Amino acid sequence: MTMTSIEPVFEIDGQRYEAGDRVRFPRAATRKDRARIYEITEAGPDGITAEVDGCRYQLSRGDIAAIGIVHADQK
Repeated sequence: MTMTSIEPVFEIDGQRYEAGDRVRFPRAATRKDRARIYEITEAGPDGITAEVDGCRYQLSRGDIAAIGIVHADQK
């Protein structure tokens, strides 16, 4: 019997995000937070955990729908 490893990912608006991805939140409350690049440390079907400047944020699917998410290399 072969076991298949499934990488945990978060999907929204046709985009996939996983641990190690660098992202931005274009509709975050402050300009500073919109400009920051966050690293995803955990991802799953219901949300992500992201870190920046030593702070960790747990964001639900609803949180992400509100503040938006894009890969950091996207404009």
